[in-house]
Amino acid sequence: MAVKLYLHTVYRRCWHAHAALGTIRAMPDTSASAPGTVPRPRNIFDRYHAHVYFGPDTVGQARVLCEEAGRRFGVAVGRVHERRVGPHPHWSCQLAFDRTQFEALVPWLDAQRGGLDVLVHGLSNDPLADHTDHASWLGWPSTLDLSVFGR
Repeated sequence: MAVKLYLHTVYRRCWHAHAALGTIRAMPDTSASAPGTVPRPRNIFDRYHAHVYFGPDTVGQARVLCEEAGRRFGVAVGRVHERRVGPHPHWSCQLAFDRTQFEALVPWLDAQRGGLDVLVHGLSNDPLADHTDHASWLGWPSTLDLSVFGR
């Protein structure tokens, strides 16, 4: 797992470096239609969470992004956790919102995330399903620690 995460981080940093130099034109396709990718967020639930992932080098960027989302869209902004919390394998900040905010917030998050990865999931009465079956990503997916759900 650690090797996979390390390689993922190295690949992403290399991609961004090449993008800045103009040697790569577009991020790999993460749309639902691309084979082997995770689904993009869809507005099919009443309530949602978006978990913005970051690390020591990007905590300031994440804080600004989440605070701006709160100001712009009136979403509830959780604490900026500079540690792993729950099933999340990275430091994170949670944004809570509803279906009326979804269509404006999610595309804005995607455009403004600046390389940060964001887990978006609907809220049901099943936290495990929320973080698996109802999960989608802006950016690169991460492997969650599902053992916290006791199943």
